[in-house]
Amino acid sequence: MKSVAVLGFGVIALTTGAFISAGATGGSGAAILSLARGSYFEAAVEGAVSARPSGEVAFGILGDTATGVAAFTITLGPESSDGAILFTSLEGKMPTPGRYEVTDAEVAGATGFRALYIAGSAERPSGLFRAERGTLEITASSAGHISGQFSFTGAGFLASDPSNESSEVTVSGAFSSTHPSPAPRPAQP
Repeated sequence: MKSVAVLGFGVIALTTGAFISAGATGGSGAAILSLARGSYFEAAVEGAVSARPSGEVAFGILGDTATGVAAFTITLGPESSDGAILFTSLEGKMPTPGRYEVTDAEVAGATGFRALYIAGSAERPSGLFRAERGTLEITASSAGHISGQFSFTGAGFLASDPSNESSEVTVSGAFSSTHPSPAPRPAQP
């Protein structure tokens, strides 16, 4: 697995056979709902890295839904010093409640999810791990809300030894994000 992670305003991760992005959007897809009050996750990471990432949640459709080149993403903890977790579905639409397989890019298919755990902070990433197997259970979803729980095993590398891509982690946790409805506009005279 050759991987590159660039973290900053948004998160972009390129992995063999997959493109995952959270941040600015283009095309006619809906924008990622910004980090807001009522948005939180907690996770546990064990193995090559031990961490307890927590923080805010962002989710939405990226890309151009009109052309079918879109992805649905859930980004957990982009500002966390203990790491970020990224889920992506190439189905390009909000997932319905249910249990989804989490695998690597080559076997996830259109209805499964891909996942990454990026260890460390955006300024000082200390490792990158791509999910090999696991589950993501969406317990509720609507245009302004998503919640669920997840567990996956990932393989990757530590920044201290990027040539050794056989390090493993187990990542599990839960998330919930509710975005307030837009304020009603006052009536025009």
